[in-house]
Amino acid sequence: MTTRIEILTSGDATKVLEQIAQRFNDLSDPMNEIAAIMEGATEDAFAEERSPVTGIAWPALSENYLKQNPKRVGGQMLQVSAGGLASSITADSGAFWAQISSNKPYAAIHNFGGLPEMAPGPAAIDQRQYLGVSPDEESDILAVLSHYFTEN
Repeated sequence: MTTRIEILTSGDATKVLEQIAQRFNDLSDPMNEIAAIMEGATEDAFAEERSPVTGIAWPALSENYLKQNPKRVGGQMLQVSAGGLASSITADSGAFWAQISSNKPYAAIHNFGGLPEMAPGPAAIDQRQYLGVSPDEESDILAVLSHYFTEN
């Protein structure tokens, strides 16, 4: 069973309702801003070597890893070179979505960490979360949406 409600209004109310409907039809502008906020949170996570969600510092690189990679001693944990993970992060958005992503096959394991049953070395690594937003960035996202729906 389908229910239909019709509301008859004066010209001004109809105009406002049409504007609201149009705003919901394509959210590309606020989604683009939201993608930029998420990308900024990720860039900050790499720069500060902290989870963007909790603010907790990433675990130090293992002694074994540092022995195998002496150039990494005292350096940044995740690659920040031109071809590294940090530089692979891209933001994208559309009418109803915003995302950040990486084309690196190892991106997920760095963000989520390996499992204890995985072999040591390339798989069983500590989580170094770089995706997500802080409460402040979440407030920024809500402000973008609020501004979009309340501006004239």
